[in-house]
Amino acid sequence: MTVLDPPARTTVAPSAGPVAPGGGPSVPPASVPLSFLAAAGVGLALFGVAVWLAADRLVAAPTHPGAVAAVHVGMLAFLTTAVLGAVHQFAPVVGRRPLRSVLAARLTFVGMVATAWLLPSGFAHGPEGLVAAGGVVGAATVLVAAWNLSAPLSGRDGGVPVLGLRLSVGFLVVTVAFGLVYALDRQAGWFPLLPHRVLAHAHLGLVGWLGLTYVTVAEKLWPMFLLAHRPRARAGAAAVALLATGVPVLALGLLLDVVALTWTGGLVVAAGLVSHLASLATVVVHRRRSLELLHAFLFASAAFLVAALVLAALVGLAPVGTVVRGRLVAAEVAALTAWLGLAVVGHVHKTVPFVAYTALRARGVTTGPGGRPLLFGDLFHPGAARLALVLATAGFAAALVGLLVARATVLAAGGVAVAAAGIVVTANHASGPRRAGAQLTSRSTP
Repeated sequence: MTVLDPPARTTVAPSAGPVAPGGGPSVPPASVPLSFLAAAGVGLALFGVAVWLAADRLVAAPTHPGAVAAVHVGMLAFLTTAVLGAVHQFAPVVGRRPLRSVLAARLTFVGMVATAWLLPSGFAHGPEGLVAAGGVVGAATVLVAAWNLSAPLSGRDGGVPVLGLRLSVGFLVVTVAFGLVYALDRQAGWFPLLPHRVLAHAHLGLVGWLGLTYVTVAEKLWPMFLLAHRPRARAGAAAVALLATGVPVLALGLLLDVVALTWTGGLVVAAGLVSHLASLATVVVHRRRSLELLHAFLFASAAFLVAALVLAALVGLAPVGTVVRGRLVAAEVAALTAWLGLAVVGHVHKTVPFVAYTALRARGVTTGPGGRPLLFGDLFHPGAARLALVLATAGFAAALVGLLVARATVLAAGGVAVAAAGIVVTANHASGPRRAGAQLTSRSTP
């Protein structure tokens, strides 16, 4: 993606167009979120490649180092990198206060990219020092991010979005601290004696950090994109409260192998996720704009969330053996990953054009193709976006089926489709702003 920073002290005239989600005096330069999202696009493509290469290990032994490496590419290089970029743009908007430091945001980007590749490389082929180094760099990076985001999230008038982001950043810190302990202790061996540590860690990250952040941000973006005026927004507020309450109980129950805690936390989390789906339904019902590409991504994403809930119920209730239960657990984690992955890719098709549009207008780019006024739709190709939807949905579905039926070839095919989706999305959003910026250069050239 093209990194576009508006010149210093440049303001956009009121006639410049709609206000971006993240537009206004508090937001960081466009290069901050776009850098994260560009790296996340590359991460999505390489996540697909990693799943393809590790398909046999993911099916036969999900805790194999090669399988763990592939999973961490998806969690760190794709999902966490993308969500961190979005939060650095979104938190100043809802908090109405700027980040503490733009330089700290850029250091967070560098640290996140380093972590996203040190850890998987160390898991896959060593040396063991890479895992420890990745853990330390990741912990330092997250602490910098939490400090930086504490300024916009310290306001008292931001409502549910600010509260939800405070909690999700807290879960990020806890998740990384959990991972750091494991990374440093891989040779000592006491920590792996705790039951289900991997599951506890996975649910802290997927539901506590990534899931809660998405649920929180969606409560602000969904009504805006659809011009939906709901009589009440209780379902969204309930989703944030229930997830924040249930995740620590679920993680503790999994970690200590306490069935009562696991069930209690799991039921609260499930109620939060159902409330999230109910919130999406109310936004759609009360919309004043027609549905568009974003909502196709959201509906596909919601279908995977329903699949994750069903699979989680089967893990707890179905009278199956250890091998089948292990497949169900792996498929549940894959379904949660697909839920978040499709949601991220879908929102990228709205947020990146918004951010790039504001930056381009600040540079003086006012016209699109054919001399007509520049529009958000000029900044990506709709056909490529639809192709990305098909590839990502089919890829995640094939990966889910491959894990359930223990077929490495099906899982590998899913990885290839996900990799292709990452390439299409990244190329699509890099070319649009670049073409628009080139028009300004060509007009200014004698």
